[in-house]
Amino acid sequence: MARRLAIPRYYFHVRRGQITVPDHGGIELANTAGAAVEGARRAQALANAEPLSEASATPGRIIVADDWDTLFEFLF
Repeated sequence: MARRLAIPRYYFHVRRGQITVPDHGGIELANTAGAAVEGARRAQALANAEPLSEASATPGRIIVADDWDTLFEFLF
């Protein structure tokens, strides 16, 4: 019987100032390179979606983590 290999799950938490919105579900991606691409894409999407305001003066970040560690942080 073939054993199924576990596909890693990555989480994309959003932080702005002292507030963090956790990503409880995450998504399965093949590897950390895919997680880095997805994190950068999400940060760019948030940067493009925000109108210029006082809130945008405080940099936000996407925190990319797996089940054990923080892997990357992308500013927006």
